[in-house]
Amino acid sequence: MAVKSGNLGQRVKHKFLNSQNCVLDCIYNTSRIDSNYCPAVTIQPCHSHNINLKMNLRLCSASKAKTVALMTFLCLTERYSAYTTDGMPKSFIKNIPESGKGIDTGFDVSAWKNGYTNCPQEIKPTILKCDIPKDFPSGTYYRNGHGRFESDDGVKAIHMFDGDGLMNAVTFNPQQKQILFRNRFVRTEGYVEDKATGKMSKRGVFGTMRSGGFWNNFFHVDVKNVANTSVVYHAKRLFALWEGGRPHELDPLTLKSIDEDKRGSDLGGLLDKNPEFSAHPRIDPETETLVNFGYVVDIVTGIAKITLYELDSNLRSKRSDEVSLLVNGSVLLHDFAITKNWHVFVLNFGHLDHGNIFKAIMGTGSFAHSVKLYDNVKATHVALVPRMKHLKENSAKKMNLMNDPRIKVISVPQHFNFHFSNAYEDDDGNVIYESAEQTENDLGMSLLDPSKNQPLWEVPLFSHLFPTKLVQYKINPYFECLAPAEEAIRVVNTRVPEFPTIPEPLSTKRHRYVYAVGSHRNIKRGTGERGSGPPGSIMKIDTQNPDLTEVYTYESYEFAGEASFVSKIGADVTVPEQEDRGYLVHFVSNGRDMTTDLVILDVEGKGRLEKGPVRRITMPTFIPHGLHGSFVEGLTFDFDQFDERHSSS
Repeated sequence: MAVKSGNLGQRVKHKFLNSQNCVLDCIYNTSRIDSNYCPAVTIQPCHSHNINLKMNLRLCSASKAKTVALMTFLCLTERYSAYTTDGMPKSFIKNIPESGKGIDTGFDVSAWKNGYTNCPQEIKPTILKCDIPKDFPSGTYYRNGHGRFESDDGVKAIHMFDGDGLMNAVTFNPQQKQILFRNRFVRTEGYVEDKATGKMSKRGVFGTMRSGGFWNNFFHVDVKNVANTSVVYHAKRLFALWEGGRPHELDPLTLKSIDEDKRGSDLGGLLDKNPEFSAHPRIDPETETLVNFGYVVDIVTGIAKITLYELDSNLRSKRSDEVSLLVNGSVLLHDFAITKNWHVFVLNFGHLDHGNIFKAIMGTGSFAHSVKLYDNVKATHVALVPRMKHLKENSAKKMNLMNDPRIKVISVPQHFNFHFSNAYEDDDGNVIYESAEQTENDLGMSLLDPSKNQPLWEVPLFSHLFPTKLVQYKINPYFECLAPAEEAIRVVNTRVPEFPTIPEPLSTKRHRYVYAVGSHRNIKRGTGERGSGPPGSIMKIDTQNPDLTEVYTYESYEFAGEASFVSKIGADVTVPEQEDRGYLVHFVSNGRDMTTDLVILDVEGKGRLEKGPVRRITMPTFIPHGLHGSFVEGLTFDFDQFDERHSSS
């Protein structure tokens, strides 16, 4: 809560919850607030509870001559939260999904399984004729994903996340009514060796074994960098990303690998010591900065290290010193978000299972299963880490994530999340973000037996998974707690939302709409009930008024990939009235007919998405289910050098 310097002398009243859900009226006198003075504070607890608290009072100066009174309530029994650690009362959470008996997912199971078939061919740059909307800009859409699930000798990847990366690209030329399609497997060290030997040459993190049986996996701990997760175009350079290792640089036109080192790019020496580079970098549009992190766990000590990066518009590090975090205990980090002043991490805590580590080393188990989540975990922690501009040079190496006073750690009800849509700060400095979250997710590892060579899509996966929901959080970093209870946690969508995205120019800025894939049908499950479904719809989620959310549903045998937002020509999506003035573009895989369409949907205005695609263009080859993509406006190439092929649209 910000107190303007012109209002000194006021008595400011604010409500919080303590760890027993008791409202505290916190009244403090700001008559003498300055940089060296700590205000008098009076705690008036509810009469019906006996509360034992201690306070930590701090002051800091805000920009534009504002003075912010910072007050953190630290419960004696729970260090990091003014909220209960074993769950939030239902009265404080809006739109909780109703319980339902049974589950009707509405999708064709066989067609979904077929989506994990090897991509049958690589297509060189090929022109397809199609009528593109006139206000659709020139540019290139890239989409990465797993595209090869079986080696030439028949050894299968038992988890989709172990599939080799397949980069797909579509360049739009609306004036000539043409697109340029191409796709190509990322030539990683493991993929090249696989194709040269005809075998599965390396193990996968999620349990895939090398060809040759037990003795050929015994003590082989070198895993394949599959470069299959995401894609980023920055500083006129294109990279395929996988969070467990180095990025792989590709030619933006041909998609050929251009790294001299088949292990990937070290980004000019930046990744020499710490090769891990997350598959979810964020762009700060104000500074054209690429912000990312790398994460690794020491299996001997159990200490996790998170290294932070900020790269300028020339892909050079903005810091000469190391900025990193240490945390005691394994945490699963896949994505994060940024605001103008903070990195936002959701810490899914777990521990190393040394029995499973031993199995993995012996070649009878997976490395991913060595991390056990949720055991005796009653809360999830949100960590707000200052952006680099707030960290002095040579002061931020190996910061203690849970104890460094510069870092704000807040406990929220226990959950698991893979992906964020965005994060931003409101006028009072509160951090607001949306997270696609579940009760828990073991990545399907408990269903797998690496010795059987049976892939995850051949087992009853969705009856095992908890459904996702899109949840908005509002956190006060100055008081190091959730904002007032009536607005702290809001469930804004329960149709199994995933891959939430926004227009890239709105990164770190306030937004209203989130675009996400959802299930074919609205799956009604109660809190803690299992049952989910694959993505079969595309949604325009209204975070201000969830009742106005729009959905377009595909056929039961069609499956939607993550959508990228494309601003219409002349649109400024940073203006609230124009935020939805654009299109969504994504791939939709047909597992019945083994075809893939590029789909364009208009999302401008109320009800437009529900009218369905404005264009559907069949690709020259089947593209398996994929992961993350990006649209690069203005990136185009000379079409005249390539062949033209007819395409249905």
